Amino acid sequence: MTDAQTSTLETRIREHYGALPASERKVGDLIMDFPGQIASYSATELADLAGASKAAVTRLSHRLGYDGFEAMRRAARDGQQAGSPLFLLSQDQGDQDFTSLAGRHHQQDAALVSQALDGLNGETFTASIAAMCRARRVFVVGWRNSAFLAGYLRWQLIQVRDNVHLLPQAGETLAETLADLGSSDMVIIFGFRRRVPAVAGTTALVAKMGAEILYFTDQDAALDGAAGLADWTVRCPIRCADAFDRYAGVMSLLHFYAMGVMRKMGAKGRGRLAAIEQSHEALHEFA
Repeated sequence: MTDAQTSTLETRIREHYGALPASERKVGDLIMDFPGQIASYSATELADLAGASKAAVTRLSHRLGYDGFEAMRRAARDGQQAGSPLFLLSQDQGDQDFTSLAGRHHQQDAALVSQALDGLNGETFTASIAAMCRARRVFVVGWRNSAFLAGYLRWQLIQVRDNVHLLPQAGETLAETLADLGSSDMVIIFGFRRRVPAVAGTTALVAKMGAEILYFTDQDAALDGAAGLADWTVRCPIRCADAFDRYAGVMSLLHFYAMGVMRKMGAKGRGRLAAIEQSHEALHEFA
């Protein structure tokens, strides 16, 4: 596949922009402002919004290397599916006052929390909790936005069990840490969009080494790849009406998991928590 075939819609427009006729440039300007919006428009609607003709839309799609407008629209959908904030921008025609914005924000987060818990499979939850408690070591792995989710879960788990490690550590490679991984270990991988190639590669390596895998990802992740190799896959909704994905549902689900581990660890977990609190007091770590 050539670079031209894999470049994004917005990139193609920028590469051809200087040579575009005025009518096609109008369409190009509209797309570059909100490239994802064409996914829901017809060629006629896009032409009307841009103040151009339908023919200009068709000519532009061919000039950019697409077979036609439908192929260009599919490229915009692909950008949305991949989670690019640029392709998730929209022209907000709603009320911009604080009360409306705050209400909209609350509604979206509340919906994601409900969807995350409603979509959780009980057998997956029970089995993966048991694995998190019995594993010799637990490694929690994440990149980009997934890194802070991995860090949050690791912080919760170390309250009630030992040998929970966050990866990748600064200055270290994954190979150096996972070299002696085995069947008695567990790796929790976070792979929310936009996923880096290391997600699939790490999952494949961990599966080959025999460790149990719990994979947290979004609902748009492919069925193959990391999800196909994991022992348990938990899909959390993150899509919303805004350009940036929302993680309220994921955070709620991780808290639910942490409490599940605490209950499963029983007296041993409570003993570790008590020891931690005693050390806090001895070290005067809190005001």
